[in-house]
Amino acid sequence: MAPRKLKARRQGCWIEATGSGLLRLRFRWRLPAATGLHKFSETTTLSDTPENRAALSKQAALIGAEIAADRFDYLSWFPNGSRGAYFRPESRGTESIEADAQPTIGQYYEAWVARRVPPIVRPSRARDYRNHFRTYILPYVGGVALKDLSLGHLEELRARLQIDRHLSVKTVRNVIDSSLRAMMRDARKAGIAAGFPFADVEWPRGVVPGPDPFIEDERDRLLEFFLRKHWRLGRNLGAYREGVHFPYYAFLFTLFYTGLRPSEAVALRVRSLDLAAGTLFVERSRSLSSESAPKTSAAARVVRLTARNVEVLKQVIELRAEPDDYVFKNSLGRPIDQRSFYKIFCAAQRTLGIRLRDLYATKDTYVSVALTKGVNLTWLSEQTGVMESTLRTHYGRFIHASHADALELAKIDSIEARKAKFAPRLPHGGANSRKNPLNYKGKSVEQKGFEPSTPTLRTWCSPS
Repeated sequence: MAPRKLKARRQGCWIEATGSGLLRLRFRWRLPAATGLHKFSETTTLSDTPENRAALSKQAALIGAEIAADRFDYLSWFPNGSRGAYFRPESRGTESIEADAQPTIGQYYEAWVARRVPPIVRPSRARDYRNHFRTYILPYVGGVALKDLSLGHLEELRARLQIDRHLSVKTVRNVIDSSLRAMMRDARKAGIAAGFPFADVEWPRGVVPGPDPFIEDERDRLLEFFLRKHWRLGRNLGAYREGVHFPYYAFLFTLFYTGLRPSEAVALRVRSLDLAAGTLFVERSRSLSSESAPKTSAAARVVRLTARNVEVLKQVIELRAEPDDYVFKNSLGRPIDQRSFYKIFCAAQRTLGIRLRDLYATKDTYVSVALTKGVNLTWLSEQTGVMESTLRTHYGRFIHASHADALELAKIDSIEARKAKFAPRLPHGGANSRKNPLNYKGKSVEQKGFEPSTPTLRTWCSPS
């Protein structure tokens, strides 16, 4: 077998397009007093056009040449760059910043974000903090003193992100009202004077997408696909073999029939299963290869299993399994990675011709089917870890009771029957009759003198 070809590593500085249609510069550079190469991404305000690409490629070539010659000066190229606070002389350590009465947002960020790492915060939240500050916050308000942050700064930042960067309202609100607000809140807790004008920002009412469940036929087709699909197995052993990987099927089956969040299912351990009692205990979630407590306090719960789900899970537990072993493993024997499984889940939907949904739609499917079949709302809330009010708000359209539906439909039928009793009847053979005043010799009512105010027509139309 021919040796595997390694992917060439990009050198120098290059240009990429962002999801919002703007151009950005990407490069790798060894930070001063640091080991290894670090990745940099600096977004411009230039739209993705051939002319702008040609102009920006010249700057990219110069940056790449300076990096290769070890003469690159970050601040000269990006004075308001996402990592400008790192290179400015006034940047200081944690102790000096917290002792300073007037630190800037950029200065305090470096000390603050160093403490926002797992397990203090969830891995996804730590990632969002860094991305939001480096890409959106520091380039615009990094030089503003904490105590001087005002409503005007937030309004200006919002306008820049929505108009210049073409970001959605939801993304902009996450940047300002989540990441920036969290840092300012922590600064005030640390005794640092910091402005806090977030309550004065008026946000438009956003469009919240509702649940998007699969129908039962689509669910069954997906499960059948994963039950029979052959995967490439044993790659970590240096040899390939094709075969069915039952844990993938069991993982998807459990998502569809328990209402577990994907992050809860991938973190499931063998000791959390009680197959004799037909239950499992949710005690943690797994995201970005790091584990933490479940999303909410109510999410730590006991989940009841169907008899069929118990039989499926029995086949996944290995003969020599230990209590801390993961229940669901990939083809390499490691815990299933949620992002990797999502890709093959989308591929399965495309293969079957099913409209694409994300992996969380399995929970939507479980809840919607349960509500449609009349499952008790309190029981379903305990099963899924979702409050009853949330279930009513987001899944209310799936709540049906057959006897109530029959009663309401009977009322509608009686109303329709009463309307039919008094409906106008066309004289002498219906609409095509020659004696119908609306079709008299092919002419209209107005042409033959039948005015709406005449007694003849009024008497014909009146139910009395």
